[in-house]
Amino acid sequence: MFFIKFIKYLFSFFQGIYIFEAQKNNKNIKYKNFNLKFFKSKKHINNLLILEYLKENNKINRFKKNYYLLVLFYKKNFVCCGWMHETDNWHISEINTDIKTNNLIVLFDFFTVPKFRNKGFYKKILILIRNKRTKKSFLIYCLKTNIRSKKGILNAGFNLKKEIKKI
Repeated sequence: MFFIKFIKYLFSFFQGIYIFEAQKNNKNIKYKNFNLKFFKSKKHINNLLILEYLKENNKINRFKKNYYLLVLFYKKNFVCCGWMHETDNWHISEINTDIKTNNLIVLFDFFTVPKFRNKGFYKKILILIRNKRTKKSFLIYCLKTNIRSKKGILNAGFNLKKEIKKI
């Protein structure tokens, strides 16, 4: 276990990330057959695929930290999910760095079900999240090497705020 953490720490010095920011949508955007749900706790989730994903990836404890799970359904099928948290500071584990977020809404750790990938669902979930009634901006990041995430984030109306490199 220590060895794996040490390797991840060393690798973090060579990673770089892009940080993107966006305001809420000017008007409420809707897509036919799509539904975005916000979950504050596990007890309200009755979809077995979502519960399996949370358990398998050891993410259930995030609810205790007041993180929201955002789930996109297409024709009642679970297609994509991600996490949201309002905070002043955020630790980006990929580069082992803390950033000051000034109480922005941080979006992170998105997952698209493999059979629904490359169909634009990541872009759609990000657009629908921006319908949330708030005066706060949304912040999202991705690794520099993750070209598809970067493309989806930009296509969802986010703007590149900065690039962070450890070295």
